[in-house]
Amino acid sequence: MALTQATTGGMITPQNGLKLSIWAAALFAALSITNLSGNWGHSVCGIWGCGPPTQVLIGCHLAWFVVLVPLSIIISRSNLKVIGSPQHFGKLLFITGATLVVAVVLYQGATWWPMVGDRQRNYFLQRCGFVIVTSVDIPMLQLLAIGLWRMRREHPIPIVTD
Repeated sequence: MALTQATTGGMITPQNGLKLSIWAAALFAALSITNLSGNWGHSVCGIWGCGPPTQVLIGCHLAWFVVLVPLSIIISRSNLKVIGSPQHFGKLLFITGATLVVAVVLYQGATWWPMVGDRQRNYFLQRCGFVIVTSVDIPMLQLLAIGLWRMRREHPIPIVTD
């Protein structure tokens, strides 16, 4: 298993050190998008609220993918009986993401709905979408996407055992 190879004897192999370096560079690049200059505007705005700049949303969402995709591959390749197959693991990730989305909708219904007027209530679904897209501290969209990817029978990244 790749994880045990990386920590065998307390040393990191050159191959795994290279993988870790590439991962760290990808994470740094994703987060660096948030610092790009230029006015990308506030593309997520409306009567339901206004979100952060577009480059911040893209950088933060991309950073979650950089963190979660390798973890999902490592976990799918592990021999954990709780996980089962990569498809079962994908279902677990997807269900987790969907549960978080439902939780956001319920929370918005309980907190935002009573505080706004009738005109704004017409935009309840837009408000929920706004909160889901701008919630970069919880990887709801990433869990849904990675879950769908892991549920596929054939994966673009082959599973290789050592």
